[in-house]
Amino acid sequence: MKRVRTHTNPLNMIHRFDTVDLNSIMNNTDGCDVEIGFGKGVFLRYWASEHPKRTLLGIEVRKQIVDQLQRNLHKENIENAHIFHGNGTIFMEDALPDKSIDNLFIFHPDPWFKKRHHKRRVVNQSFLSLAQQKLKADGQLHLSTDVEALWEDMVESISVSTAFKKEKDHPFWNTHYKSHWHNFSKKDNRVLNYATFTLS
Repeated sequence: MKRVRTHTNPLNMIHRFDTVDLNSIMNNTDGCDVEIGFGKGVFLRYWASEHPKRTLLGIEVRKQIVDQLQRNLHKENIENAHIFHGNGTIFMEDALPDKSIDNLFIFHPDPWFKKRHHKRRVVNQSFLSLAQQKLKADGQLHLSTDVEALWEDMVESISVSTAFKKEKDHPFWNTHYKSHWHNFSKKDNRVLNYATFTLS
C-alpha cells in the first residue's frame, strides 16, 4: 500500500472549544490522556481498550476521519475514548484544564516538508509551553516520526524549552505503542524515531 498523506492545514482550523468537564466523562477513571492527530485511530482504540480505567481524548483536523472513528468506537463499545474535530493546539488551550493530562501522544505528525510550511508543524516552542501548562507534574509527552528532519526539529525545540527530560528506553514503546503509521515505517524500512519526555 502506498503511503499517502492527506494534508489539512491546522492553522485554518480556528473554531474554539468549550472547556471539557472531565469529571462528567471520566467516571472515576484513573487519569486522562490526550492524542493529537489520531489518524485512523489505531492507537487510540488500542490504548482505550487496553486501559479501560483511563480516559482518552483525541483531536483530529480531518472531519471525515473523525466521523468514521466515532462510528467505530460506537460499534466496538469503547466508552472511555472521546474524540473531537479541530486544531489540537486550540483544543488544548480551550478545552483542557491546567494540570489535567497524564500522557500526551503525538505520533507521526505531518512533517510539512516545505520550509514556508514549517510553522504548521505541531511541536514548536509555543506548543511545548502549552503542553507544560496542561500536563500534570511528571506528565509525559510521547513523540514519534520516521522523518529524520522533523525529528531533529522536534528534539531541538524540546531541548530549548528545558521543561522536559528525555527518558532512556521507556517501556511504553515496547509494550504499548501501536499506530497506523508505524506499520508504514516498517514496510518502507524507514528508521522510526521515538522518545518519551517527562515534564521536569
